[in-house]
Amino acid sequence: MTKKRKAFTLIELLVCLLLLSMAGSILIFKGGKLLKERRFSSSCEKISSEINFTKNLAVTYQIDIELVLEQKSGKIYLTRKTDFAPKSIKSLFQGELSFPEVVFGKESEKKEVFFYSNGWIEGEEKITLCMASHLKKQYSLQIKHSFRKAV
Repeated sequence: MTKKRKAFTLIELLVCLLLLSMAGSILIFKGGKLLKERRFSSSCEKISSEINFTKNLAVTYQIDIELVLEQKSGKIYLTRKTDFAPKSIKSLFQGELSFPEVVFGKESEKKEVFFYSNGWIEGEEKITLCMASHLKKQYSLQIKHSFRKAV
């Protein structure tokens, strides 16, 4: 007559724990790099959307806006400045946004772009962003003019 087992043996449990810990260590080793790359691409997309938002803001509210991208301590900081802003959008010009894992690489540490109410843009038209820990990974932003049609 065969005896039925109701539980796992100690050896079987130890082998399972060993396999799980090996898989976890590989995941942690690769996960850090993947997390940095995801943070970089997310920051680049956010900077791109903030630039487009600022351009649309200038044209919509008929105000001139200065957008400053400044590199400090391995991050890019974005600020908007204007001489006049309606009360409804004043909060958009207070403070600064920070983007981790993004730098300009070997380029200058500060870039300024002016958005005018007619859609004209002055300053940097192409901005290249690099991953802070791996400068060969790059993301290029192209800033295009958007003119309003005369009515």
